[in-house]
Amino acid sequence: MGQTAKAPQSTSCRTPLKKSANRQATITVGQAQRQIRQLHAQITQLTSANDAHSKTREALHDLERRYQSLVENIPDVVYSLDEKGIIVTINPAVAIYGYTPGELIGRPFVDLIDPTDRDRVVNAYFEVVAQGKDYTRTQRFRILTRSGETRWLEANCAIRFTPRGHFILQEGVCRDITENTQIENNLIKAHEALEEKVRLRTRELLQANAELQKEIEERRAMEQILRDRERDLQVEKTNLEETNTALRVLLKRREADKRALQEQVMYNVKKLVLPYLHKAQKEITDERHKTYLGIAEANLGDLTCGFSRRLSLAYYGLTVSELKVADFIRKGKKTREIAALLGLSSRTVEAFRQSIRTKLLLQNKKVNLCTFLMSIK
Repeated sequence: MGQTAKAPQSTSCRTPLKKSANRQATITVGQAQRQIRQLHAQITQLTSANDAHSKTREALHDLERRYQSLVENIPDVVYSLDEKGIIVTINPAVAIYGYTPGELIGRPFVDLIDPTDRDRVVNAYFEVVAQGKDYTRTQRFRILTRSGETRWLEANCAIRFTPRGHFILQEGVCRDITENTQIENNLIKAHEALEEKVRLRTRELLQANAELQKEIEERRAMEQILRDRERDLQVEKTNLEETNTALRVLLKRREADKRALQEQVMYNVKKLVLPYLHKAQKEITDERHKTYLGIAEANLGDLTCGFSRRLSLAYYGLTVSELKVADFIRKGKKTREIAALLGLSSRTVEAFRQSIRTKLLLQNKKVNLCTFLMSIK
C-alpha cells in the first residue's frame, strides 16, 4: 500500500488522461481499506459469536447430560409420545413394572393402560390433539404390569404444538399412586361405612324420638286424666268434708240426744222408781217380797250403771263437799289424806264416801269408787 501512494509523485501527469487514471486508482484503494476494516470487525464479531455459541453448546450439552441423568434416576416414569400416541422416549423407571425402555419405545402407550380406563384415556388424548393447542393436564388411570398386576398412576402431561397448530410432542411424568389410591379407597369405604352407621343411628334416633314423643303425648294425656281425676277427687273431698262436718254435727246432736235420754232415764229411775221401791221395802213385812224388791233395785242399778259413767258428777246431785271429796278420790287420795286436806275427820270423809256411792247407785256393788269416778267425764 506504500508504493501505491508514491506512484503519482514520481510520474507527474501532464496530460488530462493520466490524471484521471491516477484519481480512479486512488479511490479504489480507499474503499479496499474500509472493506478490510469492516471484514476484520465482522471476523472479530463472528469469532466472539462462535465462542459464545461454543459456550452455549457446551452449557446445553451439560444441561442435556444433567437432564438425562435426572430422567434416568428419577423414580417416576418420564415419557414422550408422538401424534399417534407411540412411545418415543421413556426412562428406566418402567423397570418397576417389569418392562425395559427398549421394548416399549415404538409401542402405543395405550397398550400399557388397563382396559377399564383405556377408552377414557385415548378419547381424551385425541380430543386434545384435534384442537391443536398447547395443553397441560393431570390424569389418573390404571396400567398392567408384566405380571398382570394393576397399578394406579397419576400422569402430569403437556402437549405442545407449533404456532400453526402442528403437533410437536407429548411429554409427561407418571407417579405411582397405588398405595395412596388404596388409602383413599379405604377412607372412602370407611367414610361410606361411617355414613351408613350415621344413617342407621339417625334412623334409630328418629324412631326412638318418635316413640319418646308418643310416650310424652301418652304421659300428657295421662297427666290430663290425673289432673281431671284430682279435680274430681278434690270435689269429692270437699263433698266428703262437708258430709263429715254434717255427720259430726249429727253425731254431736245424737250424742247430746243420747245423753239427754240417759239423763232422762236416770232421772226417772232415781226420782220416779227408786223412791217407791224404798217406800215399798219399808212398808212390806214379807221377807220374800222384800227380796224381790231388792233384786229389782239391783237390776235397775245394773241397767243404769252404763249410763251413769257418761254423766257428770253434778248430775248425781252431789253437794259441794261431796264434789271435793269425789275429786280427791278420783286423784287417788286416801281417806286420811283427804281429811287432812279438807280439815275434816276420817269418819266424816267415810260418811261422804258412802253418800257418794249411794248417789252413784253403787251400794252393795263390787265397783272401785276411784275407778268409777275416773270414768265419769
